Amino acid sequence: MRQIRAAELRAFVLDRLGLLGPLWREGEAKGKAVALGAWQIDSIRVTGLRNQELAWAARAESPPAAFHDLVYGERALVEHHYPLFAVRREWLPLLLTATTHRTERHDKERRALAPVMRAVLKRIADSGPASPADFESRRIVGGFNTVKATTRALELLHYQRRLQIAGRSANFHRLFDLTERTVPELGKWRRPGKAEYETFLAMSALGVLKAATMDQIARRMYLHFGQWRGARIEHFRALAERLVPRIALPVQAGDLPDRPIYWHAPEDEDGWEQAAAHKDSPVRLVPPLDHLLYSRQRFAELFGHAYKFEAYTPEAKRRFYFAMPIVHGGNVVGLIDAALGGGAWRISGLDLWHNVPAEALRETAHRIALIAGASRVTAGRKLEPEWRRALSGKIALS
Repeated sequence: MRQIRAAELRAFVLDRLGLLGPLWREGEAKGKAVALGAWQIDSIRVTGLRNQELAWAARAESPPAAFHDLVYGERALVEHHYPLFAVRREWLPLLLTATTHRTERHDKERRALAPVMRAVLKRIADSGPASPADFESRRIVGGFNTVKATTRALELLHYQRRLQIAGRSANFHRLFDLTERTVPELGKWRRPGKAEYETFLAMSALGVLKAATMDQIARRMYLHFGQWRGARIEHFRALAERLVPRIALPVQAGDLPDRPIYWHAPEDEDGWEQAAAHKDSPVRLVPPLDHLLYSRQRFAELFGHAYKFEAYTPEAKRRFYFAMPIVHGGNVVGLIDAALGGGAWRISGLDLWHNVPAEALRETAHRIALIAGASRVTAGRKLEPEWRRALSGKIALS
């Protein structure tokens, strides 16, 4: 078994996740984006950019519009309803297997909403893509509390592979369209065999995490199936123990507590040398739902700090609102909190765990602020005076 140090493992993970080395150039961005497997979609845009747009900006030279085209135009990635991820198109037929998992409660719901589902489907077939906002109907139990019956009907039709998320409206509402008009190959969907599906769960979990312990992989498999569907985590732990050694290579981090074993795909083997070769890498700011944070357990173990997304924490109990990890030189060096308002990208918090060149952090903060539509960067009083001076100013990037 390969013996590594924690610093090597950190750099390997960052490199495989597209967060080490130069930003992706236009010609390579599509392939590298698809290779990440899944991109979490979220609507919150306190920084002026949504999660997926920040994640793209942390990796690619081209603007976030290129990511939108990849998902809603070219459809090399396809948005899947829940969890809200844009996933590799070739993964979709296997990922959708979980949506056929039936319970008595769901069967009862489908029967009750059958007339609404028929009406929604006819409207889309006749008039083209529609969002939940395009329909009026009674509210039923669902979502965080209640949801329109037509919204739930759209979701159930998506689960049945009859509708797909074909785009987003100006208000970021999901636009549903017929599967045959968006991802026509799903019309020939067949249920995979048990072994094929279980292997997919293991491979897709590893494909998203890039390097993880057995338990971290099992938890991701559980998510790809759907934690809300009634299975138990013990089932996926047993699957991971059986399947991961067949598809992955182990390494042992000798200087981490308990000398944990991490697993990675054989095709990522060159990542060890590639990560070590990166000498000049720009600072990255990654959002709370970035690929790097898909396993908070791994993040804490590798980088020595727990991460909490505090946007839903009462103000008096939180340190940050939208804390973004700062990546530099093969490590996560701290957190930065910022929001867009009044034409300014205001940095309200900065917590540095390791040294980072002020000019490098300024360059990245100004680049992200420019993409978000700001004309200047300002810094709050919580920052030390030298950092306020270093980061604040008009945006001069072009």
